[in-house]
Amino acid sequence: MVLTYLILTGSLEAIAIALALSPGNFSIAFPARGTQHSDIKSGVLGSQSPPNPAPDTVSTGLAEGIYLYGQSSKPEELKKEYFVFEMRQSKVVGAFYLPRSAFYCFYGTSDRTQLNLTVVDSYDGSRSPYSVNLQQYYPISSISDNDRRILGICKEAHKQQVWGNQQQ
Repeated sequence: MVLTYLILTGSLEAIAIALALSPGNFSIAFPARGTQHSDIKSGVLGSQSPPNPAPDTVSTGLAEGIYLYGQSSKPEELKKEYFVFEMRQSKVVGAFYLPRSAFYCFYGTSDRTQLNLTVVDSYDGSRSPYSVNLQQYYPISSISDNDRRILGICKEAHKQQVWGNQQQ
């Protein structure tokens, strides 16, 4: 229903995020429009098969710390979606990205294997709610300097929404 609304309202960036964060097989034709977000749109919209199921490593919840999950078990694979985030007191802040492309910050909460997020559009600042089932992605243990850089940008930009006046 949300995806139908997004298609009707024509927000390609929001559709790209919705498709990236939603399991399933989508085949949707989009009109061509500029190249401003072409890398992230082509990567996300070009992926028409759901992520491979990852091992059930998060069934008991996540401890506080920094995590990287991906559509591939290997980091930095082109045209694969990744999430880098920090978990603290069941609250999360992080980013969704495609390697060598734009990224979208998010913040929200975690309940066991699901992230309940607000995704922030990098270009216009609009916010959209999404849920991500981490069991559909692979946990990746090696977090790169670039992952930490992206995470740092999102933490700084959204620390007030995530942790309020608590110590960051």
